[in-house]
Amino acid sequence: MADFFQLAINGFAIGGVYALAAIGFVIVYEATGVVNFAAGQFVMFGTFAGVAALVNAQLPWPIAYAAALFAMAAFGVLFFLLVYWPLKLSPAVTVIIGTVAISITMQNAALLVFGSWPVRIPSPLEGMTVEVGGAVVSVHALLTMAITALLVGGLWFLLHRTSFGIGMRAVAQDVQAARLMGLKVGRVLAMSWVLGALLAGAAGLLLGPMWFADVNMGDPVALKAFAATIIGGFGSLPGAVVGGIFVGLSEVLGASYISSAYKDLISFGIMIGFLFVRPQGMFGEKIQDRG
Repeated sequence: MADFFQLAINGFAIGGVYALAAIGFVIVYEATGVVNFAAGQFVMFGTFAGVAALVNAQLPWPIAYAAALFAMAAFGVLFFLLVYWPLKLSPAVTVIIGTVAISITMQNAALLVFGSWPVRIPSPLEGMTVEVGGAVVSVHALLTMAITALLVGGLWFLLHRTSFGIGMRAVAQDVQAARLMGLKVGRVLAMSWVLGALLAGAAGLLLGPMWFADVNMGDPVALKAFAATIIGGFGSLPGAVVGGIFVGLSEVLGASYISSAYKDLISFGIMIGFLFVRPQGMFGEKIQDRG
């Protein structure tokens, strides 16, 4: 039982990272209608922003984390201005292809700057563990769960209890009506990319101590985040959270109790099962047609 509890905590922690990546994925999709296939590379950039600040610059971890998140916010603005905005009037498939192209560019840029050798980001709680019910649990895993919960709660408050969040939801539902009501649509769309980049950056910083930072890490993270959105319900923020945790648990428990060789097959097999049985996911979509 202790082993199961320890594995479950690890599954919740990695699932929280997938959930943050999936939420960033969903926010951009809801606001712009664009499926951002560079979402995994956003997480990779967040991890390497931590590498640059913590490992290369040797900054104290609070300053390093703040600097990494600031860099990700700036990157979100640049991505909006240089990739999305010039293509905003193009067909959706053109914008999607643009995100694929920039994803490859980001991966190669990281390879040029940081090299191909994996790097590990130290955790501020490095080596700290607690014993719960006979199970030895990493404090960083518990911190990851707590930060994920705080970020999800903060995002819910932003979207449902602030005028800006209500405006963002209005733009997601009907861009033309929101513009006629006087909302600054361009600013709202830019903020959606910034939020997506910040959430991906947080996911990357939390993932760094659990995985090695590697220029190829973005692809598996993107696929797991995509699986989380399908399982939870494409376009649903609660679904992204539940789906991310579901994928994390299935990955960790499947690797431990079945085989590590099939951990990805289990996650994607569940996703395919949802596509056949319940294609709208656990929570479905609140908005079926975009204005």
